[in-house]
Amino acid sequence: MKKTVLLLLVFACFSCEKPTQKKWEMFYGYTSGDIVGEYVNSGADDAFSDLTEGNECHLCTDAQVGISALSGGSISFHILCSDHNNFEKSFSGKPALGENAFLISLYGNMTNLKRYGVSAKVLKNAENAVRLEGFVAEDHYEREYNSATHTYDTLFSYSVKYYFDVVKE
Repeated sequence: MKKTVLLLLVFACFSCEKPTQKKWEMFYGYTSGDIVGEYVNSGADDAFSDLTEGNECHLCTDAQVGISALSGGSISFHILCSDHNNFEKSFSGKPALGENAFLISLYGNMTNLKRYGVSAKVLKNAENAVRLEGFVAEDHYEREYNSATHTYDTLFSYSVKYYFDVVKE
């Protein structure tokens, strides 16, 4: 009897189907059509797991991202982080960079010694859901006079990053 109960317990432990966790993998070779859409917080357990909020690191847990297609394979990328004084930026251009064909990497022009850029990994799971994990960088520069060349040099000073982790609706 004890052996039968023990066998049933062992069988029950191995035969119960455990819930599978969605595994996200780099989405190499994505197209504009794959990423166009509206995105909201991913709710992923590992979102922001290695980050700590601070003066130069903002976690946009309520980020809303919209991506629309433009001509020639370009996209328009718009982000709103209402939990950080309604931080909002838009970028446009071709998203993929050759061997890094799983990234979105877009930068704007420098104005007032600031330059903004977005960098995001494009991820996909077995259900073909699309997730973006990345940040918007607010890069600050300063001008310094070079007495040897009698010119001003523009030097990187610091960067403030607004992190997001979103999934396509």
